[in-house]
Amino acid sequence: MIGIDGKEYPVPTHEQLQEVFARNKELVDRKMRQGFTQLQLTPIAMPASRLIGLMRSAIVRHAAEGLIYQTRRSPSDPLVPVRVNAEKQVWLWDTLEQALDGDDLVYFPQEYSSNHRGQTKLEVVNSRRICAVPGWSVGLVEDSRIMPEQGQGKTLGGRRQLEVGHSPREYLQTLQTEAYEGETGQILEDFITDFLTHLETTNEVSSDVKDHNALWCLGQYLRISYAEVVPTGRWVRDVGRVRLDMHRTGNKVCTKNWGVSSTVRLGT
Repeated sequence: MIGIDGKEYPVPTHEQLQEVFARNKELVDRKMRQGFTQLQLTPIAMPASRLIGLMRSAIVRHAAEGLIYQTRRSPSDPLVPVRVNAEKQVWLWDTLEQALDGDDLVYFPQEYSSNHRGQTKLEVVNSRRICAVPGWSVGLVEDSRIMPEQGQGKTLGGRRQLEVGHSPREYLQTLQTEAYEGETGQILEDFITDFLTHLETTNEVSSDVKDHNALWCLGQYLRISYAEVVPTGRWVRDVGRVRLDMHRTGNKVCTKNWGVSSTVRLGT
C-alpha cells in the first residue's frame, strides 16, 4: 500500500509475522487464553479516506451481486439479505472527514482531555510499538461478531469480556486495569479493515446497530469547539449503509446499542 507519507508499505510476510509473535510469546499466550484468537492486520499507514473508498466499492459490488447479508451469530443461522442504499453506501460526518489523517485526530489517547498523551497518525505509523511491521498493526482480536449484552460477558483467563452499555470514557478506564493489559481500543482503520474482511469472507455486514453492536472507536479522540468526541462505526440497517461519525466521550444516551472491541497490538 501507499501510506499518507507517500511511502510504500508491503503486506507483512509470514516470516515477519512469525518473528513478531515470537517476540511477544508471553503476551500472545496469555491473551489467547482470554479469547484473542484471531489475527488482525490493519494498514494504519493507508489514508483513512482511501480505506473508506475501498469499503464503499465493496458494498456496491456485493449489492450488485446480491451477496450481502445481516451479521449472523452462528454459521448455522439463515442468511438474511440486507438492503443497500443506492445513493450513499457510506455516510461520513463532515467534521470527521476534515480531521481524517490530520494532526488534530489523536491516536491512542490515555485519557480524553488536553492531557491525552496520544499520538498523531504519522507518529503511530513510525512507532514500532503500534506498527510492528512498518505501516501495519499486527494484532489479535476476539473471534466474535456480536458483542455481549450486559451481564452476558464470559470470564476467560481472569478477564471479563467487555459488554455493551458503557460510555467511551468508562471503557477507556476499564482498558487501563490489570486484566486488560496489552489491549487498546480500535480505531477507524481497524473498524473498516474488519468490516471489509468480514464482508469479503462471509458476505455479511458488521456492527449492525439493530443488533446492539455499534462500535466506539476508543483508540481515537478529537477535541471540537463544543465537545470531546470519539469516532463510531456502524451498519444502519434501516437506511442500508455504514455510518461513520463521532459522539461525546461521556455519551450515556447511546449505550444500549454501542460497545467496544479491543485489539492486542504486538510491538517490537
